[in-house]
Amino acid sequence: MSAPTSPGFGATMPVPKVEPLTEPFWAAAREGRLVIQRCADCGTFRHLPHALCARCQSAAHDWVESSGRGRVFTYTVVTHPVHAAAVDAVPYTVVVVELDDCGGVMVPGNLVGDPAVAARVDLPVEVVFDPVTDEVWVPRFRAAG
Repeated sequence: MSAPTSPGFGATMPVPKVEPLTEPFWAAAREGRLVIQRCADCGTFRHLPHALCARCQSAAHDWVESSGRGRVFTYTVVTHPVHAAAVDAVPYTVVVVELDDCGGVMVPGNLVGDPAVAARVDLPVEVVFDPVTDEVWVPRFRAAG
């Protein structure tokens, strides 16, 4: 999937840290795939990844590939930069997306793409990946279609 051109965060924007628990997520993102952690015992999906399942406390988990399609559950338009690297990016839209195929799991991201598409609850979206470094490709969302 192609990388978005916005939001245009500056080079000093902090980048997520890749850790052993999250490495499978970041490795898939570098391949343009969205994977979600799932409890291997009870089947509960979870995001952000955790060492233990909140439902059954199992440490066993696997990673399931998502289509990356879903609907905006909630959103906010950021108009005040909360970090110096975001000064030139405001306004930008932060969304929480309920994925269609992962048991209702919700994934945060930015809404990118056509600026004429306004965020709204239930807006159908699809994932795209923003290669912010060689190691970290951040999932963002654009209007589906």
